[in-house]
Amino acid sequence: MKFVYKDQVQRFLLVIFLLFFCLIAIKAHDLTVVKDQIKDSKEILFISAYHSDTRYTSENIAEFIDTYRNLGGNCSVVIENMNCMGLDEAYEWPHRMKRLLDKHPHVAMIVLLGGEAWNSFLKLNDPEYNKVPVMFAMAPRNGFLIPNDSISLTDYEPQSVDMYEQMHSVNVKMAIASNHNVIKNIELIRTLYPKNNHLAILTDNTYYGLAHYAYVKKELKKVSGIHPIYIDGRKKSLDQAVEALHGVPHNSVLLLAMWKIDSLNISYVNNAVAAFQFIQPHIPVFSLTGTGMGHWAIGGYMPHIEGIGRRLGFKAYEVLDKKELKAPEMITLRNEYRFDDQKIKEFKIKSSLLPENSILINHIPPFFVVYKKEIETLFLVFITLVLGLVTSLYYYFKMKALKNNMASLNEELRHDKAKLEKSEADLRHAKELAEEANLMKSAFVSNMSHEIRTPLNAIVGFTSLLVENDCATEEQKEYAKIIQTNSDLLLQLISDVLDISRLESGRLKFNYEIRDLAATLSDMVVQTQRLSQEKQVAIVTSFSDESLIIETDPLRLQQIVINLVNNALKFTPPGGKITIGFEKDVEDKCVLVSVTDTGRGIPAEKHRDVFKRFEKLDEFIQGTGLGLSICKLTINYMGGDIWIDRAYTDGARFVFSHPFTQADRKA
Repeated sequence: MKFVYKDQVQRFLLVIFLLFFCLIAIKAHDLTVVKDQIKDSKEILFISAYHSDTRYTSENIAEFIDTYRNLGGNCSVVIENMNCMGLDEAYEWPHRMKRLLDKHPHVAMIVLLGGEAWNSFLKLNDPEYNKVPVMFAMAPRNGFLIPNDSISLTDYEPQSVDMYEQMHSVNVKMAIASNHNVIKNIELIRTLYPKNNHLAILTDNTYYGLAHYAYVKKELKKVSGIHPIYIDGRKKSLDQAVEALHGVPHNSVLLLAMWKIDSLNISYVNNAVAAFQFIQPHIPVFSLTGTGMGHWAIGGYMPHIEGIGRRLGFKAYEVLDKKELKAPEMITLRNEYRFDDQKIKEFKIKSSLLPENSILINHIPPFFVVYKKEIETLFLVFITLVLGLVTSLYYYFKMKALKNNMASLNEELRHDKAKLEKSEADLRHAKELAEEANLMKSAFVSNMSHEIRTPLNAIVGFTSLLVENDCATEEQKEYAKIIQTNSDLLLQLISDVLDISRLESGRLKFNYEIRDLAATLSDMVVQTQRLSQEKQVAIVTSFSDESLIIETDPLRLQQIVINLVNNALKFTPPGGKITIGFEKDVEDKCVLVSVTDTGRGIPAEKHRDVFKRFEKLDEFIQGTGLGLSICKLTINYMGGDIWIDRAYTDGARFVFSHPFTQADRKA
């Protein structure tokens, strides 16, 4: 039995050993597969000379990725940055390039963005990476080759070379470069400023700055009669460059290449141009690269730099995914004349002198061109409102004349009883027609007032936009304010007509609430403070009781009191006073509210006429003559009445009665 047990143990150990060996073999196979997958993975390596988060670089990379993905590309995109700054560190750029390439030994394609990246890759001249498909972009075609480490670039005088001719040793698939045409810009300057023969050239302490410096110097040898003044950022700080610009002759023209880094390796993004801009503002500035456009430079002949990322994306898809073998594409971006319209006007340059097909930026069209549709719409709405108002007034006065005729007929019938029986049938019929016409009039006025208010609100809104528009001139704002003021007056007139119509037709609803009269009147005084301050008239209260609880419609009560106060303000001179008060009338179960002013008063014979519609004591005072009529109709509906106190002679005192509760009114 012992031997049998020992044999079983040996078999068990053998099985365990075989299982362990199989697991090791499977793990080794998996590791080999993973290594093969890593080795076979495809990457497109972007190496940017500057930081990839800068706007122009990030836009091109994003455009490349979108184009490549939409076409169906399968390679992943990896982005590395060289973070190049001033020329003092130029000797480090090839080493940085080498380190970044070594991080990605199995890339399918290399995309180099920026002149520093171009130079570093070409100077590296590594046989291993020279076989990898490479694309170049975002650099000037006329550049220079970075010298050996031992040479200082501060006093270095490089030779401008065609960078396309330096790519014979690499596997280039596409190169997109800009060509900054110096001769075209010189011709443009001579056309616009034929008497200015001094040319100041502003370049900074970067690869681009030195490349432009070398190219401009090379091209100026082809031109006669130009006296160049080089403001070189390799040798000058920002303050020294500003001082140098301050010393150029008055008959000079500034050709702006670039200014981002000065001799102190201080980086400037936006404020450097502002430092130069106000030194000699009379000197015209032209841009070779597009720098300064929109706020400093007049214009220039410069590259059109759009669509670079899209072109690179198409090419990458052709090479890596479609496996198309085509000749390298060496593209030079087209140039265009571009000018700042505001600078053209500032320097009083004739438009006829500008080249054909020039592009203008910062162009501000005339006010009436920008808002042509709005102004036309506003005019049509205004005409419609005027026509509607004329129609409404026509029918209103026609109904008023009909009422007057009815009154005359009734008077004649009272004096001639003999004709009463004969005319009774006609009178009844005429009365029915009048009532029907009156209802039609009220409905028409109400509907028309509603329809007119809606477009009138649009007039007020559009006028407010015109008043607040920063692009409008002071004269245009004044016109808009006049339109706004008269629109408000027209809106008030329509509101009064609407209230009259609602009161006559019985469509105006009253919402009664329990309110403290003293507190309500005090709030109304606060609401009228702004207008009273403008008129220089004091508004005070005088109450017989500190508190009085009544049942009223607060909105209609406020409308009555505010109308009376506004009426008093029209006839009260500066320095005068308006008093709002009330006292209880226990016998009649009502409260008497008064509005007293120290104005010129109302003649006794006019006391009844002022409550008629469109009745005005002074035609030169602003108003429609409807306010007191609305007050009388409203307080009558609420169970009270309104009159003028004949005993008060120091101005005018309007008094209206209001029942304590609606139950008191019915009683």
